Amino acid sequence: MRKLVLLALVLSFALSAAADEKSKSMLQRVAQYVEALGAYDAEFKVVAGDYKATGEYSVAGDAYYIALDAAEVYSDGKVRYEVDHNREEINVDNVDLTSRNVLDNPTRCFDFVDAGYESDVYAETGGSKTIHLRSTDPAIEGDIYLTVNATSGRPERLEYKLYDDVIVVDVVSLDKRKAKVESFDKTKYKEYEIIDFR
Repeated sequence: MRKLVLLALVLSFALSAAADEKSKSMLQRVAQYVEALGAYDAEFKVVAGDYKATGEYSVAGDAYYIALDAAEVYSDGKVRYEVDHNREEINVDNVDLTSRNVLDNPTRCFDFVDAGYESDVYAETGGSKTIHLRSTDPAIEGDIYLTVNATSGRPERLEYKLYDDVIVVDVVSLDKRKAKVESFDKTKYKEYEIIDFR
């Protein structure tokens, strides 16, 4: 009986390790797909409870630009300028380079290779695989579910879960970018209040 229990434990560990390697291989494929794009433009749809919107972002190295509803976000990779057109406010803060949230720092949203995340294949549907990711840092709460095309490695969806809150981001398109990413120009927002959190 003891041998059977031990065998079951060894088998369980082996299957878990195989699943872990499978997810790591898929994450590597995603990283290679995005890296091959270099600078790129993305169109996405976001759903969070009753909120639904379509947005776009551009990335080149650590610089990015996001447009979503009445908001724009500019970053040179060090400073983040969040423009709220409804309030006519601009919030300025340092960029969180550790963030993997597409709405916070799209330059890292698909980068999970050697980034301090445990991963496993959560689901397989048709030609897509969903990878469950959880930070190894206990201070970073929540779960991320990344769905990708199993053949090409193209990201298809990001789902962020924290307690009862769920944000779903569907990646509509990813295309190479040829022009420079738009940078913040305060002369465009002369009447806006600037709030600096740095």
